[in-house]
Amino acid sequence: MNHIIPFKSRGFSGPHTDHLLFQDNKIYVMDNHRLALWAWSDALKLTQSSEQFNLLHIDAHPDMSDAALNDIQKLAIDWSTISINDYQHLWQTEYNIPLIRWDNYLTIFLDQFSNRVNFENTFSATHKMGSSKKLRHDILPHELLKFMNDYIGERLFYNPHRWIVNLDLDYFFSPQPEKVILFSDDVIDQIAKCIKTGIENDIIAVCTIALSPECSGSWEKAEWLLEKMFGYKFDIKD
Repeated sequence: MNHIIPFKSRGFSGPHTDHLLFQDNKIYVMDNHRLALWAWSDALKLTQSSEQFNLLHIDAHPDMSDAALNDIQKLAIDWSTISINDYQHLWQTEYNIPLIRWDNYLTIFLDQFSNRVNFENTFSATHKMGSSKKLRHDILPHELLKFMNDYIGERLFYNPHRWIVNLDLDYFFSPQPEKVILFSDDVIDQIAKCIKTGIENDIIAVCTIALSPECSGSWEKAEWLLEKMFGYKFDIKD
């Protein structure tokens, strides 16, 4: 396991604070979803430059703000060489905040990696907390498990493109203030199984997983769900 940002303490993640990022084969786990863009750029280095990918975004939120897109386009970033440290310190000087945040990283990816995305097969499973306009298809909660079984899991309808799966654990929780689990154990276990099967069969090229502790109710709830779905457990104490 590659600890890219070692997990030393829990704290407020919010829009742009990073507490952890680790890689386990094709899986990248982070607390702040803004790091997904760097993880994708890192994973795509190992693929053919002509390969295009389907995209499945599973998240309570669309993460598709246009904020900072103009600033990014002016920078001409070399995504094949940018370090995690340089990525974290890309800065929006007008507002004195990090340039890439939890609400805009996906829009930036679709812009900067447009030649690597098979836009016809881009899917959004969210709680409709904003627009997913740049992704072609919406998946309702009751459709998600069947979709994943059909295209990523064991049934596997044929598709020539591999997948980028972008999962935020907040998808499984209700909105504030309750933040209770919305799905049964069986559904959650089956979704996790689809992802593991897709990785094992090389149907998934990369899977990013965000804990989003504030949006999932707490670090405790997010870590519990991460362990339940994927077996990862953090042995640190605050």
